[in-house]
Amino acid sequence: MLGGVNNALFLQGFAGYLVIGLILIPILKWAFPTNKAIKAERAEIKKLRREVREIKKK
Repeated sequence: MLGGVNNALFLQGFAGYLVIGLILIPILKWAFPTNKAIKAERAEIKKLRREVREIKKK
C-alpha cells in the first residue's frame, strides 16, 4: 500500500457503484417509460374509442 491507500476497499466501493447502477437503470426505465411506449398506448386507446363510437352508431 502506497501512502495508506487501501486498494481493495477502493475497488470494492467502485464495484458497489456499478452494481447499484445495474439495479437502478432497469427500475428507472420501468418507472419512466419512453415516449414511443406512451405514443403506442395512446394510439391504441384512440383506436378502441373509434370502434366503440362505430358500435354505438349502429
